[in-house]
Amino acid sequence: MTSGDRYIDMDLLTRYFSGETSQEETRKVEEWMSGSEDNRKEFDQLKQAWDLMDKTHPRREINIDKEWKYLRNKIHASADQHHKVFHFRRVIQIAAAVILLVSIGLVSRQMILNKSVNTKMTETREISLPDGSKVTLNAGSKIIYAKNYALSNRQVKLTGEAYFEVKRDTTLPFIIILNDAEIEVLGTSFNVKAYKGSNKIEVTVTEGQVSLYEKDIRNKRIIATVGEKAIYDRNRKIVKKTLNADQNYMAWKTHKLIFNNDKLSTVAETVENVYHRKIVLKNEKLNSCTITTRFEGKDIETILKVLESTLDITIEQENGIIYLSGEGCE
Repeated sequence: MTSGDRYIDMDLLTRYFSGETSQEETRKVEEWMSGSEDNRKEFDQLKQAWDLMDKTHPRREINIDKEWKYLRNKIHASADQHHKVFHFRRVIQIAAAVILLVSIGLVSRQMILNKSVNTKMTETREISLPDGSKVTLNAGSKIIYAKNYALSNRQVKLTGEAYFEVKRDTTLPFIIILNDAEIEVLGTSFNVKAYKGSNKIEVTVTEGQVSLYEKDIRNKRIIATVGEKAIYDRNRKIVKKTLNADQNYMAWKTHKLIFNNDKLSTVAETVENVYHRKIVLKNEKLNSCTITTRFEGKDIETILKVLESTLDITIEQENGIIYLSGEGCE
């Protein structure tokens, strides 16, 4: 940025007004400001309007009409006090600029205040939250929580799948935000499956009880307890619960797989979720094959060899994809 530049980055200016710029960034703003008389006037007007905004209670969402009315009243009050008159068109320009600055500032602060943890498509990861709660993330998942987590609330945002071991606290409920649904507990253990591409959210309880409801509609919550699964249907926008019939819902974390006369397609889906490898049945007749066995702490190659010998199928791997072929088991 040179001293003659006419424009300045709004995010940089926001952080300057908020006192969040580095020494180098502060120098850039001041160089721009002193670059011309127009720049100086623009800076002074925006700074004056910024100072008029009440930032002691930041808004979570920007309502343009509300912000404009609020700012207009502030400017008029200031004008009366100092016997100044702002040209209406200029006031609109300043208001629009300040609203933009405030919205950018809120987003910037939100990013600064939040911590996020991501997992790659081939890994799982365990983290400890500041209150002692533990979260294990499955592959391709993400969790976000505030740096001041556990001080005034215990809220996290989740995309993907995770197993939660929540430390009990009756004064601060633990809330998981899932875009279109929310989960609330006081202290318990449970698994949440909420990938973006799925049309449902599944919460399977291993200890205590869990409350699942459509976002902001708590009066229609479903309470699930040990051995039960709460489900939110994203298409129909309904919440229901059922007994958990999936013995392998935790296999991705424990690497314990149990099959009891399960179809090969079910086995393949479970192995996919645990080992993050795509498995394709090349012949639909293979789905007539069933298997009863269990694996604990085995690698995927060992599992594939057992399937191959037990079901008399052929296994081939190409470009990371595992193909199962054979005549079927009819």
